[in-house]
Amino acid sequence: MSSKAQMIAPDAYPQMMGRAQAAQLSQALCSGASAVNATRIIANSAGTLREALLGYVEALEAAGQDQALVSDKAHEIKGFADTAGLPATARIAEGLCHYLERSRELGAPADAAVIALHVSAIGRATRDSDHGGQTSQIVTSELAALAARKLAEAGSCTAEALSAVNL
Repeated sequence: MSSKAQMIAPDAYPQMMGRAQAAQLSQALCSGASAVNATRIIANSAGTLREALLGYVEALEAAGQDQALVSDKAHEIKGFADTAGLPATARIAEGLCHYLERSRELGAPADAAVIALHVSAIGRATRDSDHGGQTSQIVTSELAALAARKLAEAGSCTAEALSAVNL
């Protein structure tokens, strides 16, 4: 067996359908009827999707101080919550993901209290019976401001440390 990778041109694979059939399928998928059917299917599955999302949230809450696991679960929630009809949960999870990513980029430790506030807010937004009303918007904004302030502090501390080393 050769250890060298072998490249196969895309045209060398057998096609599942001809060009005319592919064009028909594309047109059908882009039609208004398909969009209505997809919306109906997702709406009918909302309860099941929310139950699945709650499983992700419970895993996030159980992650504790394991920032790698918190990050993984927050990314899963961010990608899934909008589809489950929970946009506030998605926005808060996105804020947590952004905070953790920027902290890593700055080489600064993420603040455990900021993470805990995000995790708590994600849990509350997911379990909220009004699914992200006005309160969730306020919470999302306040968490974003807190994370931005902590990142700015971390950035200035990192800059000061770098300038001290370069003296």
